[in-house]
Amino acid sequence: MGNKLSKLQSVVQDVNPGLPGGAGLVASCSVSALFIPMPRIPAAARSSLPPTPAQIGLRLRALRRERRMTLAQCAQEAGLDKGFLSRVERGEKSASVGSLHVLAGVLNVPLSVLLGEFDPRHEVVIVRADERPEHALDSGDGGHRYAAISPGSRPGGPAVMLVQVGSHGERAVAHHAGEETIFVLEGQVQVRFGEHTVLLARDDSVRFPGYLDHSLKAVGEAPARALVVIDGG
Repeated sequence: MGNKLSKLQSVVQDVNPGLPGGAGLVASCSVSALFIPMPRIPAAARSSLPPTPAQIGLRLRALRRERRMTLAQCAQEAGLDKGFLSRVERGEKSASVGSLHVLAGVLNVPLSVLLGEFDPRHEVVIVRADERPEHALDSGDGGHRYAAISPGSRPGGPAVMLVQVGSHGERAVAHHAGEETIFVLEGQVQVRFGEHTVLLARDDSVRFPGYLDHSLKAVGEAPARALVVIDGG
C-alpha cells in the first residue's frame, strides 16, 4: 500500500508542487517568494482604464497566498494595519501608490504586476493532449491511470487530474490534506469510505474532506473516467 500511495503522491506533486502535505497522499514543500520579471505590454495593447480596487485586491491576495504569507505577516512587513490590508484585498478600500509600492516589495514583484501592467500570456498555461503524461498507480491489471490536467499549477492552488478508473482501484486507499471532489465523466464509479459506499453515474459528483480514507473503482463493463480535484485549502 505504501508504494501505491507514494506513486499517487508523485502524481499530485507533478500537478501542483505547492499543495500542502497530507498523511498518505500529498508531500509538503516550501515555497520561496521568487522575483520573476514580467515584460510590460506595449501601451497600445493595454486597456486605457486603470485597475479597479477589486482587481488590485484580488492580485494582492493571490500573490500573498502564493508566498504562504498570512494577512498579519504581510501587513506587518509592509507597515500597514491588518484591518486596512484586509479591506484592500476585498476591494473595499483603495491603497495609495506608495502603499502598493511597499506591498510589491514585500511580495517581491514589480509594482506593474499589482497594477495589471504585464502580459497576461505569461500567466496562461496550456497543456496539449499529446503532452499530458499518464501515471499508473498500480502496475497490476485493473489499476488507475492518472494524467495531470495542468502540471505545475500555482502553489496553493488545486490539483486537477483526469483518472481512468480501474476495476480494482479499491486496492489503493488514500487520505490527504484539503478536500477532494470527484466528477464522473464516463461510466460508473464506486467511491468507498470505509464501510460506506457511494455509486456515481455520469455527471454525478461527490465532495469530501481528504482525511477520510477513500478509494474508488469502476463498476460495470464500460470504461470509467473521472475528474479529480484536490484542493489543499
